[in-house]
Amino acid sequence: MKNFAFIRSNVAFIVGLMFLVVTAQAQVSIGARGGASLAKTTGNGGFVENFTGNLNYIVSGNGGVFLQVPISGGLSFRPEIAYTQSGAGISSNDLLDLVGVNLPLGGSLKQRLTYIQAPLLLQYEFGDAGNRVKPYVVVGPTFSYLADGKIVSRADLIIFRTQPNRTSIGLGGFNRFEVGGAGGVGLSFDLGGAKLFVEGRYQRGFTRVYDTPIVQVPVHNQSFTALAGFSIPLGR
Repeated sequence: MKNFAFIRSNVAFIVGLMFLVVTAQAQVSIGARGGASLAKTTGNGGFVENFTGNLNYIVSGNGGVFLQVPISGGLSFRPEIAYTQSGAGISSNDLLDLVGVNLPLGGSLKQRLTYIQAPLLLQYEFGDAGNRVKPYVVVGPTFSYLADGKIVSRADLIIFRTQPNRTSIGLGGFNRFEVGGAGGVGLSFDLGGAKLFVEGRYQRGFTRVYDTPIVQVPVHNQSFTALAGFSIPLGR
């Protein structure tokens, strides 16, 4: 409950900040972005893999809305509200020996953790004001709330593959609130008012994924994201 109250107060603060910025700044832009991520929950030095074997990255979608608030020159503040997923997968390709014939028998198991995230990013664009295409960098902290968790399993039976089975998991053993960081590079394209952009971003959680009071398990989220989006100016 404390974590929920904390994230709720932070989201309220961000929304309020966005409102004040919109009403006070004529050059503010609003935008949306979406893309795909390679995400994995893993431990320092392969801690988890010592018990589970090799873990796979999972592919997931992500999306969000944001404001871009000019500060000075090419520097701007970019608060976001986003949806993102993390987790990990395990796959098996064991062979079943049946009357002397090896038949493929395996499957996959994935843990998907869904977060509502609030990145507070600084963006710096390079190049002259009149340039239509500008490279940029983004960096800043992220604040995430774990909203849902599922186990997705699928079996490969000889030449057949079963439909994925999704099972909700209890979140009592997880840290619901996560503090992390993000950094990335991108290109923006000025279309004479509206802007399009493409971006690559790396994110890392600093908070442990699991809330284990006896043993502090060093497991964190990380992801590599490719995204694209657009923004339009507000005001005059």
